Amino acid sequence: MSDEEIVSAKCRLLEIFSDLDDAEIESIEKWICSHSYRKDLEYKKSLKSSAKLLKRIGDSIKKIVPLEAEMPTEHITPPRVGDQADCDKNNSCHVDEFLYDEKQVEDLVKKGKLRRQFCFDCKSRNIKDLTFISHSMSRQALQYIFKVLLPRDLERKQILDVGSRLGAVLYAAYHFTNASKVVGIEINKECCEVQEKIIAQYSMDKDRISVINSDVLERQDIVECSDIIIINVLDFFVDEEKHRELWYFFKKHIKKGSYLIANRSMAETLGCLEIFEEFMDWLSICKPNQADNEIFFDVEDYSELYLYSIN
Repeated sequence: MSDEEIVSAKCRLLEIFSDLDDAEIESIEKWICSHSYRKDLEYKKSLKSSAKLLKRIGDSIKKIVPLEAEMPTEHITPPRVGDQADCDKNNSCHVDEFLYDEKQVEDLVKKGKLRRQFCFDCKSRNIKDLTFISHSMSRQALQYIFKVLLPRDLERKQILDVGSRLGAVLYAAYHFTNASKVVGIEINKECCEVQEKIIAQYSMDKDRISVINSDVLERQDIVECSDIIIINVLDFFVDEEKHRELWYFFKKHIKKGSYLIANRSMAETLGCLEIFEEFMDWLSICKPNQADNEIFFDVEDYSELYLYSIN
């Protein structure tokens, strides 16, 4: 690091400190003088390193899937109920958050490969912003799940991702936790092939990570032996009747004491299906397990991630 870069770094620190009061500065000084910041610094570096690994995996996936990251054989239909019921093929666009972060999305827009608006009337200025939807979680959200939401020690635990699609949750669980088993259940064969290819390409231990090409309703054995179940919003992949059937299935087969993670509240998901009252005693919402790690994450950015325990 050159003298000029060091001066620049000091300027950035002073800019931050200038907005703090004396008590806040004193607290930071104690943190630095105690050298505990070095442990936090190493942890921050490890988070950045793991984020780079996930980005490399995402870049590999982009080479083998369409730009919109939806496989030709997938059956994806906008829901008729819930907060995304107003989405259709004209006013929405799928941008996979695991594959493309905000900077990469902006690059796609600049290159003309992606549009942010659609026109109500052809050739007019009567335009409206497109609704961007994602069937995957972002790399940052996945870090938050496995570094903050869940307990740190997951040894002898099994993580299950329902509807694993391109495998984002699986890769993050594999690299961010010590879980003994990471399993994805995915009904689409093409998506399973993508996951298998990435698992092989990055030499992941197949005794620890696996993908099952099946409807989850046919694999109650896997659900019953899982300790952490992650369910992304299913609205685009099943109709209302099948969606209700899935939740009754989960209620019957997810074992007591397991954790359930969702990227939308159960009150909203089950409320839209008009079955929430039947599930109120089934689960309890939990607070993050690792408060000490929240120094590395802006909790507000992940307010749509929910952790529940099964009663």
